[in-house]
Amino acid sequence: MMKFIYDSLETVKKLKHPTKKDFINLTIAIFVAIVVAGTYFIAADTVFSGLYKRFYGIMTIK
Repeated sequence: MMKFIYDSLETVKKLKHPTKKDFINLTIAIFVAIVVAGTYFIAADTVFSGLYKRFYGIMTIK
């Protein structure tokens, strides 16, 4: 068990931490992904709402 803990600690010491540039690039990439996904979901919601309203209008005609 102790060998596992020491091996884990040595592995953690070898990890490369992100630089400031990496951090900024990742933040920008996440922001862009959120904007793209948000735009997609707004467009999909608008389209499917319109289709639902049209379908509901057709089905309620007596």
